[in-house]
Amino acid sequence: MVAYFIIPNYIKRPLCLLIVFLFLNVNCTYAQNNKLDSLSTVLFQLQRNDNFDASNHEHINLLNAIGHEYYFKNIDSLYFYTKKAQELSRKSNYAEGTIMALIGLSHYEAYNGENDKAIQSLEKAYNLAKKIENQKLKIRALNPLGILHYDIGNHAEALKAYLKAIEIATDTNDLLNLSFIQENVAHLYLSQKDYQQSLSLYKKVQDINHQLGNDVYTAQSSSNIADLYVKLKDFENAKVYIDSSIVIFEEKEIDDWLAYSYMVKGDMYLRQNRPKLALYWYDKALTLHEGLNDDRSKAQLLNSLSEAYFKLFNYVQAEENAIASLEIGTRLSLLDDSKKSNQLLYEINKKNNKADIALKYHEVFKLLSDSISRKENLNSLGILKTKLEFEKQQKDAQLANEKVKARQNIYFYMALIALAILALIIFLLRKQSKARKIFNKELRLKTKALEKREEELSGINATKDKLFSIIGHDLRGPINALASVLNMLKDDEISQEEFLEFTPKVKNDVDAISFTLNNLLSWGRTQMTGSKTEASSFDIHELVTENIKLLQETAKNKNISITNTTPMKAFVWADINQIDVVIRNLLSNAIKFSHPKSTITVNATKEGDFLKVAIKDKGVGMSPEILDQVFSSKNATLVTTYGTSNEKGTGLGLSLCKEMVNNNGGEIFVTSKLNEGSIFYFTVPLRENNTK
Repeated sequence: MVAYFIIPNYIKRPLCLLIVFLFLNVNCTYAQNNKLDSLSTVLFQLQRNDNFDASNHEHINLLNAIGHEYYFKNIDSLYFYTKKAQELSRKSNYAEGTIMALIGLSHYEAYNGENDKAIQSLEKAYNLAKKIENQKLKIRALNPLGILHYDIGNHAEALKAYLKAIEIATDTNDLLNLSFIQENVAHLYLSQKDYQQSLSLYKKVQDINHQLGNDVYTAQSSSNIADLYVKLKDFENAKVYIDSSIVIFEEKEIDDWLAYSYMVKGDMYLRQNRPKLALYWYDKALTLHEGLNDDRSKAQLLNSLSEAYFKLFNYVQAEENAIASLEIGTRLSLLDDSKKSNQLLYEINKKNNKADIALKYHEVFKLLSDSISRKENLNSLGILKTKLEFEKQQKDAQLANEKVKARQNIYFYMALIALAILALIIFLLRKQSKARKIFNKELRLKTKALEKREEELSGINATKDKLFSIIGHDLRGPINALASVLNMLKDDEISQEEFLEFTPKVKNDVDAISFTLNNLLSWGRTQMTGSKTEASSFDIHELVTENIKLLQETAKNKNISITNTTPMKAFVWADINQIDVVIRNLLSNAIKFSHPKSTITVNATKEGDFLKVAIKDKGVGMSPEILDQVFSSKNATLVTTYGTSNEKGTGLGLSLCKEMVNNNGGEIFVTSKLNEGSIFYFTVPLRENNTK
């Protein structure tokens, strides 16, 4: 069998996939008895509750769910539970409960041959769902309505209901119901013998089922596709699809679909003229039908059994099954099944030489054939008309939407023009004010620029004064002293021995002059024209060693030792001349501010793509106030400080170091504690294109 949403190819009546997941999200793939027991247990516990209210929505939902579980088990129990749910829903004004109860009652009415009554129930359910604007419940009502119209042979009305449901499911992206309904439409085309259209729709349904990821839905579609392939006599594909379905249905214990799949497999062997194998699968299906209350599907199975027995020349069994099928077909007005039964009974009685009885069955067979043929013709025309009407409705709706959009566009453009005029007026009113604001803003910016330029000029003047001071005092003084000593030696005012006593002092003065001149030249180049950085790879350990040797005499005079612990072969990528100036200045600074008999340490560590060099002294250190100003960009003037032995500096060193380290893509910073010493750090790239 199938459910309220998918029609197996052999059925012409509502099915039963609706069930519990609509209410309690119970998985439909559980064994049906377990579901019914579980629902009954929940209902029993709910009714025993001290605060139990029969009109509670949860209670009504349970009644509807249990009723649906009885679709193919006990039709009277279905009526009992859904009728009670309907009464309670009406009393509590619970629209959703009423809709589901009406759908359940329509199945009971259709089963008892009250098709008109069943259609009325489903139309009421649809109209109520429409009233409360519940899209899913509209689909729930439309789908069985289409199935019922199909059952009574009104294919045009069936298609109309299906198309409405498909439109809603598509708009709401309801893939599950879209799968169910399109499968029913595929079956409708199959009944019209439009096999290619039917197969195309089934394949679309399979794609949707794969998206849903539910193997049961896929198996249901596969069994219907297998039946279609049997009709097309493509037995190879039919076997692949039906075998895959049987595996799932056996595993999940879904007896209604399993019985249908067994019958399809039997049909496959019967069409291959292998009646014994067909009979095997028909018997398996019939055994399952003993536990199902599904006479409509059983009618076709009995006809198939009759045909298999007929091909095996067992006319007694063939006649019994055909008569049993005819009884069901007559009772439920199943024209196709009744036609098949009469045809089989005609052939059987003809073989048994019962001409009169055979003729009687043949006459009924012809009568039903003509009636069905006329109905099929009408259905074909009706389906075509319904499709055309539906397409026209869609075009009309599209045209109406376009008209509405056109009106909306007119209003929009009118509003846009009004806004544009208003904006123009506002623009004209504010333009003058804006121009004044811009002028004032530019004036303020120019004033700030002038103030900034004034500050820069003050800094430049201070630097200029400092340079003249350095040239006039720090350089001229030592040079004049040296000239005076040389003149004294020339005039024999001092002996050569006395001159030699001045030699260390003279050498220190010359070294200081040379160091100061180098700094002045380097700084002057950066300030006046900018210094070009030419990076290359070099070993910083060697560079540190060279600078220690250069400053060794100065350090020795203060009895200071300098230790180089940088790694051997520590290659970096920078301008070697600029880094040389940085190291020399920082070492000179460390010597200048270190106490006699102390130690200066130079080390280096790798940090990411950079080498961090640290020059540590145990000198006088710096206060937090001075520390904040060491590399401050705001400190534009040069400050001269004195060392521990009253050595005098130019104030250029650290400023020069900062510029040169930055030029090479590194950073320079310092940590210091007053009276404990300082550590100057700077970073150098390890390889080309590394910058911070």
